[in-house]
Amino acid sequence: MNLLGKYRLLFILMNTGFIGNLTVIYYLSKGITYGQIGLVSAISALGFFLFEVPTGVVADKVSRKTSVLIGMVLFSFGTVILILLRNFPMLVAYAVVSSLGATFVSGSLQAWLFDNLRHIGMEKRYREVMKDVKTLTLIFSAFSISIGAFLAQFYGFTLPLVMMLIMELGAFLTALSIPEYKFMKPEVSYSIHVLHSARELLRPDLLPLVLVSIAVTMSINHFRKFFEPYLGGILATDMGTTLMGTLGVLGIVEVLIKTLPRLIGIRLGKKWSVRAYNLAPILIPVFTALSVLFQNPLFIVLLGILVTVVNTAFGFNVSIEIQHRIPSEKRATVLSLDMMFSAVVMAVFYTLYGFAVDRLGLSEARLLFAVVLFGIGLAFKLASLGPLREPLELRHLVEEP
Repeated sequence: MNLLGKYRLLFILMNTGFIGNLTVIYYLSKGITYGQIGLVSAISALGFFLFEVPTGVVADKVSRKTSVLIGMVLFSFGTVILILLRNFPMLVAYAVVSSLGATFVSGSLQAWLFDNLRHIGMEKRYREVMKDVKTLTLIFSAFSISIGAFLAQFYGFTLPLVMMLIMELGAFLTALSIPEYKFMKPEVSYSIHVLHSARELLRPDLLPLVLVSIAVTMSINHFRKFFEPYLGGILATDMGTTLMGTLGVLGIVEVLIKTLPRLIGIRLGKKWSVRAYNLAPILIPVFTALSVLFQNPLFIVLLGILVTVVNTAFGFNVSIEIQHRIPSEKRATVLSLDMMFSAVVMAVFYTLYGFAVDRLGLSEARLLFAVVLFGIGLAFKLASLGPLREPLELRHLVEEP
């Protein structure tokens, strides 16, 4: 199998999860509250804040491949904890382990792929390569989530979680077989390397891109956080069943709104992809508000499809743009710092949102946060028409052949 073939298999195995966002219902079935789930989400985000820079430096100064392999081992350990989940402290342990694993992989995997492509003279095809890779992963993810949802409904959550663990072990073995070509290691000390990387992140042409990315990330996480119990509650009322009795339907819904629309978002033509990128900060909060104001299941699913298409196109463009704007020897650390800043914001958001749901109710909190996030998105949209126009432009589309 050639280099790209191995990367395709790696991404497929890493993204073939059998539960997806249905884990929220798994947590609720264990007696964990919305507030506790929000708190655990905040702990996970803070884990990114604490671990991102050290793991990013490991990737830049030691080996990107080694960093990815360590992360995959931690993923598997976290899944074991999830399989054995009994109470809130165990969920906290899972959040810490999984966030640590994610920080070893985030940034490192993309930097590893980009530098390997550069080694074989294919770095300008990074966008097209990622389109193909993500297309394959989404197809496999669609089937696995559908299967896992029905398995969870009829046999419980343990079986799909064990299947997910098997996929993670397969991903580890695949990553082990992929070579790591020579990359530029910084010769400066740890602290100086981090300081220089931070300066890269604070560049006037990069910081606005990072900030708008964080705003959109907050908006999409708001739409998706507790979406399954929200829609499941509406479906349970209409179908005359319980929340657990809607798992199979929710699995299909997740494929419809989270997996398959990503294919559209990734493969949009440049013209529509840029439009989605430009409108994402305001469209996603608007769609979230509409999902509360008009509580029709089919309408909510349609909104979910549109949200995923817009967010996928936005995230795809931002990730490629950032790769093109940062130097190779600092790439993993800069990406880690980006994740770290985002994690601080998300930790505050998850904590506030989780307890707001406990206090106000799911619908009311969902609507309140949608209004606030729309205001933030509108501010970025107005700025992109004036002082931030140049930093927020997608330069890589001009550079591509």
